[in-house]
Amino acid sequence: MGIAARLRAGGANASVALTLATATLPLTSCAGVANTGPEAVAAPFSDGGVAVSVRVQSRDDGLRVLADLRPERAGFHVYSLALPDGGVDGIGIPTRIRTEGALRPAGPATTDARERVLRPEGLDVRLPVYQNGRVTLELPVRRVEGTDRASVFLTYGACSEREGCLPPVRDRAVTLQLRPAG
Repeated sequence: MGIAARLRAGGANASVALTLATATLPLTSCAGVANTGPEAVAAPFSDGGVAVSVRVQSRDDGLRVLADLRPERAGFHVYSLALPDGGVDGIGIPTRIRTEGALRPAGPATTDARERVLRPEGLDVRLPVYQNGRVTLELPVRRVEGTDRASVFLTYGACSEREGCLPPVRDRAVTLQLRPAG
């Protein structure tokens, strides 16, 4: 798929337009150029006091599902991937990401977010959470033939040391329409 440019003859504007059109040709041609853009992007949403965006990205080492989770209230932290199933003494919900349909996991979910220990006021527990701010989960996936639709399921929650915990979100489904394979 190429870009059609309409150029006016003469003057500096024509030179600038020609330069811009020429510069975009290698980015839009189909011959031998690796696609580095997202394979699919879901509409962002907010649930359980956490803003979420999900996308699938192609990298040199394969496909990745990237999910950004950002607590909407100051002082709240997303629970860690390391939090055990069932929480600690029944408190907390572990962060999880999984896929179905056209994308299947090819390894465990990871994040480069820094972990810390949260001690909710009035409770005798230590909960692994991530530092303040956005947490990006990264799940390596492989593409399954036969469909271009994938579902990403997210489980997460956020907690504060002084203001308690927000309602947990369990298996929130996000549907992605992938570009056709090939």
